[in-house]
Amino acid sequence: MKGNIFLLLLILWPFVSSLFIFLSGANKKRTERIALSAVAEEILIAAAAIWLSVRSSGMPYLAVPFVEGFGLSFRLDGFRIVYLCVTVMMWFCSTASSLQYFGDAKNNVRYYCLSMWTFAATLGVFLSADLLTTFTFFEIMSLASYAYVAHTEKKDAMRAAETYLAVAVIGGLVMLMGLLILNHMVGTLNMLELKDGCEEIFAAGDKSEIRALFAAGGCILFGFGAKAGMFPLHIWLPKAHPVAPAPASALLSGVLTKCGIFGVLILVLEIFAENFAFGITVVLLGTVTMLLGAVLAVFSVDLKRTLACSSVSQIGFILIGCGLIPLLEEECTLAMSGAMLYMVNHSMFKLTLFLCAAAIYMNCHMLNLNDLKGYGRDLPLLKILFAIGARGISGVPMLSGDVSKTLIHEGLVEYIHEAGSLAPLFKTIEILFLVSGGMTFAYMMKIFHAIFVDRPDPEPRYAGKDKSISSLTYVSIAIPAALILVFGAVPKLFVNFIARLMGTFNSAAYNAEQLEVLEGLHLFSWENLKGSLISLGLGTVFFILIRLFLTAGDKRKSPEYLNRWPAKLDLEELVYRPLLTGFFPFIFRHLYVTEILKGIWKGIMTAGGFIGRCLASVFTYFWRFVMKVGEKAGIILADTFAAIVDLMRVHVFKDLEDKEHPRLERMRRGYIKAEVYYKIVSGALSFGLMLISLGLCGTLIYLLYLMFR
Repeated sequence: MKGNIFLLLLILWPFVSSLFIFLSGANKKRTERIALSAVAEEILIAAAAIWLSVRSSGMPYLAVPFVEGFGLSFRLDGFRIVYLCVTVMMWFCSTASSLQYFGDAKNNVRYYCLSMWTFAATLGVFLSADLLTTFTFFEIMSLASYAYVAHTEKKDAMRAAETYLAVAVIGGLVMLMGLLILNHMVGTLNMLELKDGCEEIFAAGDKSEIRALFAAGGCILFGFGAKAGMFPLHIWLPKAHPVAPAPASALLSGVLTKCGIFGVLILVLEIFAENFAFGITVVLLGTVTMLLGAVLAVFSVDLKRTLACSSVSQIGFILIGCGLIPLLEEECTLAMSGAMLYMVNHSMFKLTLFLCAAAIYMNCHMLNLNDLKGYGRDLPLLKILFAIGARGISGVPMLSGDVSKTLIHEGLVEYIHEAGSLAPLFKTIEILFLVSGGMTFAYMMKIFHAIFVDRPDPEPRYAGKDKSISSLTYVSIAIPAALILVFGAVPKLFVNFIARLMGTFNSAAYNAEQLEVLEGLHLFSWENLKGSLISLGLGTVFFILIRLFLTAGDKRKSPEYLNRWPAKLDLEELVYRPLLTGFFPFIFRHLYVTEILKGIWKGIMTAGGFIGRCLASVFTYFWRFVMKVGEKAGIILADTFAAIVDLMRVHVFKDLEDKEHPRLERMRRGYIKAEVYYKIVSGALSFGLMLISLGLCGTLIYLLYLMFR
């Protein structure tokens, strides 16, 4: 082991803390103290690691040999410093708000214990210096965070957790296939060496190798995109957030999705740097994700589901910025800094908004906007904090969201001038960018008006419920809200310091010309404000349309919000579950299993055919003799046995003639139960998931065979 030991301590301490939490037993206060103090101590360790990195001349690095055969490696560059700070701050605020949120709820030990595991794994992803280390902690994070979604163990929670785990497992296995192909082609998974190796493949011009590299990139994008919430792998977000505890939702949306974006940045900066085909693919996927998430959020009437669909849309904005990086090549300064700053902003927005949702839900246990009408009218501080998060994510000037959204928009406008024949396509994407921004403002205003402005019903469901919010909960919400205000009020600090720091990412770094572009930005000029004002104007129109067509009753003061989105338009129920529970099991059972059995039987018959023919002639005469003797002996024995049975029925078991043997009945019931279980299991999602995993494992074994033969 060599390098900065604090990098290892950053990852190990949450794991060790989880053991202390587990040993705390059923003592709720002790569990909460250990969890909160563990995160506070992690902040001190992070501060020490950053301080040492500032004092050292080179980039802090740590290599842990022999783990997984290849070893683990970690690095602390500018981007990682920023997201180390973001991650520890978010975990501190989420844990602090959890103390009041859970109250006397059960499973607190399990929640805090696995939250520490997720914390450690998330840090492992962001600090990783090679993709094998990234993948290792990525999978630990996915499995540990399953407990967030399944925490309440209710039926809808377990179904959402099933979806989350299915996406995580399939995405992880597909990503592993891509990493194996990439390692076979480039010879390394070290992030600093990937760019040179991939450039050599593109420069050589071998089409088969380039196609293989794109196949590897597609698999890796599939895995990271699944965690980020990229279309069409976004299905877990709208299902998981409404059932997960709100403090956990803040982490799922604010941090864990950024682990997926972290991987996408590696793809566009290291593996497919300056590659047009990959860049435009990411832009198009981001556009669909952005628009679809915004539309779903507009129709939703569930507080946390709306925020979840909003996360899908915001990830789309970030993906557009990421996709523009290879398209703009050396002129990607605005898009790159915009995408990275948007990551930080979205973490702050979702921490603020989900913790506000936690403060509401922990007292009234309701999420439907119609049940929450007017709930926050007498909670002025909560109203202000929610308004900061809502207006920040909408891109209102003087708040930090406007900075990152403007940078990506300017990068998009910059590429339109260079797109040539593709200019109309990117002009359309720009229009959809502004429209999606307008929808963001509209659905956030819908939530704000429903909870904090609309007049409550004469007898609201929350009447008589406690509305108290602890000082610690308010502090945990106020920290990210304050950062949104500061970064928006002083955008030069946000851009010139944080964007420049995040620009140091693996082999990427801003050159002198790119730094001049950042320093020369005038974010409050008319050209830069124009896009934001257009979005806000569209948002106002959309909000009016929502009040007119998506509400009933008193549309002005106390409307009833309607969800007019067709329930049948659910990608998971329409496509994925039928594939996993019907199509793939059918193919496996009726095609692959049949073919495998046929192959095995054909092999046995071929091998045994020759031996059988040789022995047939020897045994033919002997067999005929045995059959004749056996036939006679069988007839005699059968007659004798039948006579004995008749005698026993008449003289011994005459009283039991009409009774059924209990063991026989148990066997019959057991057979029926086994048959029912088989039908249930063969149609379950887990069964389909297992079959897909088996197929992917077979593919992995074949790839390993190709690599090491």
